[in-house]
Amino acid sequence: MVSPRRSVAVLSFKNLSGDTQEAWLSTALSDWLTTELTAGEQVRAIPAESIARMKMELSLPDMESLGRDSLKRIRKNLGTDYLVSGSYAALGAKSQGQIRLDLHLQDTRSGETVAAISELGTEARLLDLVSRAGEHLREKLGIRAVTREEAAEVAIALPSNSQTTKLFSEGLAKLRVFDTLAARDLLLRAVAAEPEYALSHAALASAWEQLGYDEKAQAEAKKAFDLSSSLSRAERLLVEGRYRETSRNWGKAIEIYHALFDFFPDNLDYGLALTNSELMSNKWQDALATIDALRALPAPLRDDPRIDLAENDAARSLGDMRRAEAALARAAEKAQAAGASLLLAKARREQAWLFENSGKQAEVEGAIREAKQLYVVANDRLGVAATATLEAIALKRQADYLGARKKYEESLDIYRESGNKMSLSNEYNNLGDILFYLGDLEGARKNFQAALATYGEIGDQNGVALAQIGLGDILLARGKHSEAKEMYESSLDICHQLGSRGRQAVALDGAATAQRMEGDAEGARKRYKQAISIFEEVGDKSEEAHVRLHLAEILLDEGKAAEAESLARQSADVFLETRAEQYLVEAHLLESTALTAQGQNAEARKRIEQVTKAATDSHNRRLELKAAITSARIQAVSASPAEAAESVKRLRKIMSDAGEASFVDVLLDARLAVGEIELSLGNRTEGRAHLEALEKDAKNGGFQLMARKAAAALESKQEHTALRVQN
Repeated sequence: MVSPRRSVAVLSFKNLSGDTQEAWLSTALSDWLTTELTAGEQVRAIPAESIARMKMELSLPDMESLGRDSLKRIRKNLGTDYLVSGSYAALGAKSQGQIRLDLHLQDTRSGETVAAISELGTEARLLDLVSRAGEHLREKLGIRAVTREEAAEVAIALPSNSQTTKLFSEGLAKLRVFDTLAARDLLLRAVAAEPEYALSHAALASAWEQLGYDEKAQAEAKKAFDLSSSLSRAERLLVEGRYRETSRNWGKAIEIYHALFDFFPDNLDYGLALTNSELMSNKWQDALATIDALRALPAPLRDDPRIDLAENDAARSLGDMRRAEAALARAAEKAQAAGASLLLAKARREQAWLFENSGKQAEVEGAIREAKQLYVVANDRLGVAATATLEAIALKRQADYLGARKKYEESLDIYRESGNKMSLSNEYNNLGDILFYLGDLEGARKNFQAALATYGEIGDQNGVALAQIGLGDILLARGKHSEAKEMYESSLDICHQLGSRGRQAVALDGAATAQRMEGDAEGARKRYKQAISIFEEVGDKSEEAHVRLHLAEILLDEGKAAEAESLARQSADVFLETRAEQYLVEAHLLESTALTAQGQNAEARKRIEQVTKAATDSHNRRLELKAAITSARIQAVSASPAEAAESVKRLRKIMSDAGEASFVDVLLDARLAVGEIELSLGNRTEGRAHLEALEKDAKNGGFQLMARKAAAALESKQEHTALRVQN
């Protein structure tokens, strides 16, 4: 059984002078005092990031001391035994730059004030001021005095000049409240002022990482590591751990965090860092073993909701959704009890994702709504943006593309303001998807290009692969098969290198569709089956069923309408189960086409009416046009010659609309329908001319499948005419 050290949380101090130019002292004094108290590793400090989160969650201002109720709430939130709060005042030029520091040491369990300390010093000798205050606090905590060697370590761990101290402290303060752009700029200046100070580089690495610049984060983390030799053992290992993380050297990161957790088994943050590295290296069972070790810690450490959030990540990676759901329920319950609203928001956000992907749509909206409200109250703008993205994903799944676009744009505005490049590029990509559905191919292309450029700028190859898939879809719709295949193949190469299985399956699906249009049915079938196999492996039932729809299209191409209808119905059942409305409509369209091919026009008409309404309601322009083609075909074969002629007029309008929207494949399908209907009406000359022109254009454009269909329509009519002459 681990016997934990006493824990202490040093809050930022209240600035009594009222001069904002002295605000940086709050962070500097509290951070330095924490370093002083933890020298010799006899007490465990609560990380400053956790304290900043707690202050946002409890709406806690800087205070000189706290009442019993506040202490109780803080203990529930942070699990700390002692709290140091206080104030400082810069006494002005007349006092020769003196600073007064007043501190209160309080026991969070009893609510008693253990000590009240006042010290006087100068800005030029801040370390001496902090050392004297720390000495008194250590005495009251019952821990030995700092040794000469430990005092030297503390001194070396701090910046050597006041300008660096000011910039570094201001940068850390901004970083802890998610103002990452401002933090980056301040930390860049701190690094320039004192290039040899390791912790400025480490903090700058965190800022770059939060902004999505992985390569810059790695470079700064490497500089911090190279300069870390004079830091304390724990600080040195932490700096190296962060460097190994940014370098994606998860094996080495695991070694380092294992060492830290072995040295300090009561330090929950070290255990969570180890868990994260194990998760990132796909060692999910090892992560669960570490989580079990964290659960064996004494209360209140074992009750931290972050342990359950980590278990969710591990269980979800292993495909154990039941365990993931249970872990998130515990995380939400514990976070609520502790008043940890930001952790509760994260738990509810994760639950929304899980509900969305497990077909529990009725529970998605409530989870998202609660998470968003919590982020708004805490003024966590990035959290608000993340929940808006989840809202957009849910709306997209329900085929509400206009609603989804509005939510994505809401997120985009926040990410643009915050400078978070990674999230910004993700939203560009998401908007590209939505604009594609809405029929704005040029708008979609611009967003995918913006995503590609931003992913490239920050060195995110996984994102580059995603944007290339989107651009491939645009090129495919515009009939540029060769260019589309290049995009898909490039994406596939990246996915192979990174081991990104789900994204690899999406790229395979796109490449297969290009092959199908080019007439390579066997090549397309092979790649569709590879994509299905991967989606089965990762447990994505909706995407697996969606690719099966594309296999059904090949069956239709081969004249196997009954088999195509059966496969489309199977996919529709999955979409109903998972409530994937965006794909369900596509399945119904394919069913209608297959029914028409079998002569079941009454049933086909019912289906196409459903599809047409859904496409119109969702503003899915591509689906509207494709449904209109099928509807015109049904009208032509089941109505009077006059109505059949009317269907040709409708198709010519569809051709015009498809051409205007740059949906070349839809345009060609409408042309095929016109030629076939013209021939069926006895307009032999016009029909033949139309189909011959289509066959020629399709061949020239690389649409070999469409060229074959046009040729088959011509041949079928010739055979029918020859038989009629013989009879």
